[in-house]
Amino acid sequence: MEMLLANERRAPRHAVTVECQVVREDDFTLLGARGVDLSTCGMLLVSDGPAAVGDDVLITLRIPGREQWIDARGKVARIAGELEGRHGVGISFELPRDGSRHALEQALCAYPTVTSSREPRVDYAGTVDMISLL
Repeated sequence: MEMLLANERRAPRHAVTVECQVVREDDFTLLGARGVDLSTCGMLLVSDGPAAVGDDVLITLRIPGREQWIDARGKVARIAGELEGRHGVGISFELPRDGSRHALEQALCAYPTVTSSREPRVDYAGTVDMISLL
């Protein structure tokens, strides 16, 4: 019997480079100005500065292919290791309810989705539920 694997992504990531500014909220240190693998819930940031999981961040990003910019609050979700000779930092964010999310969703449709570079974790609870149905 195979174990079920968890899908931890809230939204698909798209292979696109995005112009942005991500600063740590408590001291306004610039963490990075270029994001990759963007979704409506997060991105992978190419970071020059040190970051720690749980850091609150302020994000300004340009919607790919448009002149529209979005502001959001977020958190450092994970440290992804080296990315293009710099730190890769996973940023999770919530977009405001002003149409920004819809505009970003529409723009991202033009870019291919990417698969996660992390190994998926085992969904033990889902596996136990599946076994109990047998």
